[in-house]
Order: sequence, then C-alpha cells, then structure tokens
Amino acid sequence: MKFKIKRERLLASTVMAGLAFAGMAAPAMAQSAGQESASQVEDIVVTGSRIVRQDYVANSPVSTIGVEQIQARGDVNVEQILNQLPQVVPGLSANSNNPANGAATVDLRGIGPSRTLVLVNGRRFVPYDKSNAVDLNSIPAPLIERVEVMTGGASATYGSDALAGVVNFIFKQNFEGLAFNTQYGISGFGDGEQFNASLTFGANTGDGRGNVTGFIGYADRDGFLPNEDRAWSLVANNGGSGTGIYGGLNNIVTNPYTAAGCPSANPCRRSFRTAGVPGVFNNGFGLGPTSDRYDFAPVNLLQSPSERFNTALLGRYDISDRLEAFGEVFYTTTRNNIQLAPTPATGIEIPAGNYFVQNSPDLLNYINTRANPNAPLNFDRRMAEVGARVENHDTHVAQVNTGLRYDLGGDWKVEGVYAYGRTELRTSIRNDVSRSRMAAALAAGGTATACAPSSLQLMPGCKPINLFGAGTITPEAAAFVRLDFSDLSIFERQNFTLNVTGTAMQLPAGPLGVAFGAEYREDTLSFTPDEAKRTGDIYGFNAERPVSGSTTSKELYAEAVVPLVRDVAFAKSLELELGVRMSDYDTVGKVWAYKAGGSWEPVESLRLRGLYQRAVRAPNVFELFQANDQGFPQVVDPCSTRSLSTGNPITLSAKTRAFCTLQLGADPVTSGFVALNSQTESFFYGNPNLSEEESDTITLGAVWRPTFVPGLTLTLDYYDISVDGYIGTIEGGVSGIVAACFDAADLNSAACKDPTVGALIYRDAAGNLKARAPLGNVSELKTSGVDFSARYGWNVPWSSDFFGDKLDVGLNLTYLDSYELDGIDYKGTAGAYNISATLPEYKANLTLGYDLGPVRVNYSGTYIGSMDNQGNIPAMGDDSGYSGVDSYWYHDISASYDLNDNVQFFGGIRNLTDKEPPVFDNSPDGNTDPNAYDVVGRYFFVGARLKY
Repeated sequence: MKFKIKRERLLASTVMAGLAFAGMAAPAMAQSAGQESASQVEDIVVTGSRIVRQDYVANSPVSTIGVEQIQARGDVNVEQILNQLPQVVPGLSANSNNPANGAATVDLRGIGPSRTLVLVNGRRFVPYDKSNAVDLNSIPAPLIERVEVMTGGASATYGSDALAGVVNFIFKQNFEGLAFNTQYGISGFGDGEQFNASLTFGANTGDGRGNVTGFIGYADRDGFLPNEDRAWSLVANNGGSGTGIYGGLNNIVTNPYTAAGCPSANPCRRSFRTAGVPGVFNNGFGLGPTSDRYDFAPVNLLQSPSERFNTALLGRYDISDRLEAFGEVFYTTTRNNIQLAPTPATGIEIPAGNYFVQNSPDLLNYINTRANPNAPLNFDRRMAEVGARVENHDTHVAQVNTGLRYDLGGDWKVEGVYAYGRTELRTSIRNDVSRSRMAAALAAGGTATACAPSSLQLMPGCKPINLFGAGTITPEAAAFVRLDFSDLSIFERQNFTLNVTGTAMQLPAGPLGVAFGAEYREDTLSFTPDEAKRTGDIYGFNAERPVSGSTTSKELYAEAVVPLVRDVAFAKSLELELGVRMSDYDTVGKVWAYKAGGSWEPVESLRLRGLYQRAVRAPNVFELFQANDQGFPQVVDPCSTRSLSTGNPITLSAKTRAFCTLQLGADPVTSGFVALNSQTESFFYGNPNLSEEESDTITLGAVWRPTFVPGLTLTLDYYDISVDGYIGTIEGGVSGIVAACFDAADLNSAACKDPTVGALIYRDAAGNLKARAPLGNVSELKTSGVDFSARYGWNVPWSSDFFGDKLDVGLNLTYLDSYELDGIDYKGTAGAYNISATLPEYKANLTLGYDLGPVRVNYSGTYIGSMDNQGNIPAMGDDSGYSGVDSYWYHDISASYDLNDNVQFFGGIRNLTDKEPPVFDNSPDGNTDPNAYDVVGRYFFVGARLKY
C-alpha cells in the first residue's frame, strides 16, 4: 500500500506549526548535544568493549559522528551519514540501480557489508535479506544521538559478523516533551525531491522511575532518470549491449550461414533495421544513430524512488532501587523501486517454419544458405515493446528487545536481553518476458494473427509475435509474453544475551575491570522465488532457486582491562586489554576469537595504543545453500578482438587465439569475433562445506590532547587487516575464473573445471561466453593503511571555554596503503571487476562549524583521491586503455537559526559547486560509482525543528 502526502500541504503545516511554537511561552529546550557531552557521567561504555571505562579513549580506533554533524548535512538517509567517513567504502545506496535490491548498506574497509556488524544501542539489529547485511533504511535517523564506528575485528566482543568492525547507532534516551522535525529538498535541476517528517515524544513517570519515548517518521524520495542536465549519464560508456531493438540473428558455427561476405560481418550476425530484411550488424561502439547496439543508460534510474515509515517505542522502568526493566520496539516499512532497460531476450529459438520467417523473402533466402535450412534460428532481441523492467521492493522490518538490568552491588551489574527480529522482503518484478509464452508465440504453423493450434491449446490468449525489426511487436503480442512475478524472502533472528560487568579487584594501579557473559543466536532464512523464476521461465531477470535453512550459535566471552602502572615517571598510565570468545556453531563447530593489547600514557596528554584482534565469521545460510543463481557481472571476453567501450583493437596472444579457436570453432581474429556484451551470464553456487573466515587485525596508534590547546584531540592509527579463508567466488570472482582458465588454456584442467559444478566456462550456440561460479574459502584479503583525525570544539567532553563553545572543527583522513585480493592490489582503483568498489589512496572529510549568537553555520568538505581504472591492472588482462579518475572535492554548506528556545529553522546546499561525477569506462551503473560520487548535482534543503 502506498501512502502519498502532498508536500505542499506538509510544508504549509510546518510553517504554521513553527509560527505557533514561536509564540508559545514554554519550557526551554533540553541542553544541546555539545552541552550534554560536557556533562556526561564518568562511567561510559565505548563501542568495541563492554567494560565500563572512565574516559572516552578506546584502544581500538573509534570514530564518532555527533548529532550536530548529522543535522548540519541535512542527511535524511543513514547511509549518507556514514559514507562521508574515509573508513567506509560506500555500499548500496539510494543511487544504486544495477546492482541494487532496495537496501542501503555499510561496508567498513571494503571487506563487505555482511562483515560489518550493525548495532543499535549496543545490540544486534536484524538483517534485511539473505545476504545477512542490515538495511540502514530501517534505522530512524532523527532518533540518532551519535554514531560510533570501530574498524578492525571485534568478534571477541560481539561475535560473528564483526570481522571488519562495528557501527553502533546510539539513540536519544529519556526524552521528555514533544519534538517535530521536517525537511524538504530538491536538486538544482528541479528533480530528486525528498521530504521527511518525524514526531518524537516522551515522558517520565510521575515518580521519576521510568520513561517512555516514541517515534513516528515518514520519508519520501522521488526517483529520476538520466537527462540532458546530466549529459554524462545519457550514453552507456561501456559500449551498451549487443542485444538491440532491431533484433540480431546469430551465426551457429555447426550450421553456419554461407551468404556472400558473411565471414567478415562479425561472424555473420545480422540485424533488422528494415523489418524482415537481414542486414549487416553494425557494432557501432559509440552507440551512434547507425549502431545496432543498444544504449541502456537512458532507461536506468540514477536515483530510486522510495517511501518509508519508521516507528519506534523505547521504555524503561525502575522496578526497585536495583532492578530495571527496559524494552525497545522498532518497525519499518519501506517501498523502493529500481528500473532497468527492457528485457534482453537472448538465445531465442525461432522455428524455420515460423510465419514471419516464411513470409520474409530476404530472411528466408539468408537462412537457406545454411547446410540445414530447417534448423531453428538463434536470435536475440531487446523487448522494448514490453516496457522497461521495474523491480519493486517492499520491506517490513520488526525488532523487539526486552530485558532486565540488576545492580549486584558495588559497581557490579548484570543485564539479560531477549531480542527477536523479523524481516519480510517481497520483490515484485514487472515487464519481464516468459520463455514458454515466447515459444508458443513463435511456434511454426501459425499465421500473422493466430498462433499454431497446438500452442493455442497450451497457452490461451496466445498472439503471434514478430521479432524481426524495431516496433514490430504488437501490443497484444507484448501483453501475451509479458511476465510479472514476485519473490518472498523472510529472515528471522532470536538472540539471548547475558552480560556481567564490574571490578574484579583493586590493583595498585587502579580497578581491574571485567566483563563476561553468554549468548545464544538462531538465524533462519526462507527464500521462495516465484515459480517462473525458480524454473527459469524468464528472459530478463536472474533465475534463482529456493533457499531455506537455519544456523545456531552458543557463545561465551570474557574481557578484562588490567591497569599495570599509574602515576610514575614516564608512565601516567599503562594498561593491558584482553578478551576471548568461544562460539559453538552448528555448521562449523567451535571457533575462537580473541584480542590482546593495551595503552601507555607517558605523559598526561599523550596516549599510545595498540591492539591485536583475531576475528571470525561463520558462513551464513545463503552462502551455505545458494543454488545456481544467475547473474551478469562485468567481464571482458578474452576472445573479443575489439573493446566494447572504445572500439579499439585488442591484440590476442598466440596462446589465447588458439584457445579461443578451440571454443568458438573458428579463429577469432580472421572471423573478426567481437563479444556482444560486456556483462557475462554467470551462475552462482553456495557450498555446504564452507568453514569460518579468520582475520587478524593489528592497530597501532596515538592520541594526543595538547595541553596548550584545550579542546583539541589528534589521533593517528595504523591498521593492518588480513582475512584468511575469505568466503567468496573462487578465483576472486568471474573475471578471475575466466582469467585463470585462459591462463591454463585447457578446458579439462582444474582451472576450467570444478568437480562439483562442472565446466567453469563454456559458450552457448552463438559463441557467447558463460561461467559457473561456486563459493569457497578460497581467497585471501589484505588491507592496510593509516587513519588520522583531528577534533576541536562542540560535542567533546574536554571542550575549551575559549573557542570550544563556539567553534567546531573536525578532520578525518585515511591513507590506503594496500588492498589485496588473491595477490592483486586494487589500491587506488575504481571499476567493476572482481572489486566493484571505489578504493582511493586518500579520502578525507573536513567539517567546520561556528556559532554566531542564535545562528550556527556549517561547512563540510569531502575529498576523494585520484584513481586508476581496475581494467588497467595487468592481472586483469584487459588492454583496452581505460582512462583513470581525477581527484574530487565536494563542498556542502548549511546554517540553522534558533528563533527561540522552541523553534529552529535550517537550510543548506550539498555539492555547492555542482560537481559532476567522474565517468568510468566500464561501469554498468550510470557510467560512474553512484554510491561514492554524487549523481544528483547541487541540492538544496530547508526544514524546521520544533520542540515543546
């Protein structure tokens, strides 16, 4: 069900509400977040450990995004908040379309969204689908007080899935009163509108023993397609698709066409620019007006439309002086759409006796040049008359956390929590094409208006279909072959946790803090594809098989912070941090995670810190049981003699040329073989014999708070992460599978054949490359780099009275020293090969803010360093000469005005200079990385925050 509210009415109500609140004589607002931070209680828990500490400095690098930074950028979606951090490699977002599944994810260090643990108030949040990643759309941004991001393994503290680190969303607590927030935004081109409104309400009990906080939120986002205002997006820069709107007649080597001039015409492929008349297929790499290739870019969304409702209810009550009960309920419903080009129907078999074949003289003459003229025709066509493929994602996410906290005496506390989460994702697909109906509509023996009698009996409503030319499919025929269907994915999690914290003893250097506990977790996944999708009765979307299963784990953990020395010469403080977790999975058995490290303060203002962490991740249900799912990754066919992006000639080695000749049945050079598509149809398999992944993370750093600049904190940290047994497609991906097989040049070798799934590469009757890609613990991923941060001003508990109450300065910078997958270093590259990610050598974010009485002004700048194209890595074997990517600066500004204690108005501009994104030569999604770079353009937003 779709709820649509007129923005004009909502904006008007916002203004009226603001004027009404402005005239009220009401209690003042609560302290600002910066003031609250300055008066925080001494005992805190920092993400990465469960031990209560006396300061804000963790032994692992932790970055914090405060509420002021979130509000200053006007971020409506949670992924926008996180993607500014240099430690984050942007995952799926509002601007993902191909690939996309309606979700927004976070990916720390580029190790994978399923390896980044997402917490809300320190507790696991339920994943959204079979990938085991959390959809950030389910987390209400207006409730966030701060976000703590800890990079590096954290499995010893939190368990599996924390291989890359933890993102902890900490919500506002003990809220009192009523707050209404609303915001409206639009791009400088007049599109991409976004609107959101939320109501937060809370009250304490009369005796002060409890609090209830509620939240209701609504967000609406308009989608948009490539347009003249974004000229960089209008033409597919990777050469588009060889499956065009005119139709393509493929040559079959075992029964080739022998018409005059055939061998020089892209192995006899024919196009139908004139309906019913086969003409030479024009590869037209620039996708100009004479090209027979198809430009899918104008049909693919640059921003997906979305509508979302969030609700939350948080409560606590002191049953006694020692016992507290608490609960949290979250519910989100989201609808998101993506849109792809009309169905590329390939490998269609058209009977030689088809009416439109027999009544097209030129076509009939051409097919009769074959040795067997009665064999079916192998045909491809873009089904434009059926319409663009539209995929709707309807997601319902619910989570309930309930528990008790008990004060055991002293500083000992125990907490027990039961959490239940459920995600229901229904994916509905419109305007695909049915294989069985297509076969009925093409059957021999029919007429121009009636299907063959046998087909009519099998398929009521059958209408003959004419594929030979653009616009030749009648509306009735299009309606007959059109296929709409839906899939259902249900993920459920039950989680019991018991945590005990306190001081084990007083040592000469201070208290020995400990935490220990137990956890039980059960994950259940059920994926039910539509019958047509399950059986593969589709042309334009991926065939998928049902998946059902569950995993359970029983875990014990313990942590300790041991003070060794305090207040001696050259050791203001010296402490040791230790942790261990034993997890017993029903799939991989017992695994161990642990950490060891500590910190040294030679003087009061300087802390040196280091930590070694062994983290583990057990395979999830989908990785264990995935069954022959179809996909289309970006892969260069090594037999192609021209680049699909540029049309430039590609030189084949003698070894590759001979291997291609064996596969194609003809010399690719003399026949002028050019691959039709830059994406290769591939089939993906899980592996029930997977074992756990193991990672070793080393962090070494320093935290400096110079006494001569009160309020300033500088941190510098080196990280080194190595993941062994990395669960992924063998050889790192389909590109790696193809490269390894061609390097072996033997179809019977282990590089080309798997004992479980069979041939890893093969070709269809038209010579198109195909691949099979099983999972395994086969890869090794290594990444290392340096993080630097500087912070001065608001929202720091050690803030100076000189400028700290007026000025806020924040800088985060990451230098990526290496990012290796299976020995190939992708540092400083962008593209869509085995690593579909943007990995700049340098990435930084700078924030500035200043208070001018009731006005607060803000600036945010994001820097993304220059990069090479992944296609230029020698190991990719692609000599197409792809261009690189220049460095980028994005500038955002905003301001807020406190009309009085109850009303605040704000507004801002994102991408102030209207910077266009870089264009990649081999990107399948908008010619760029739409998650790393801004595709919207200059964007304006205004809003109001009201509180009573």
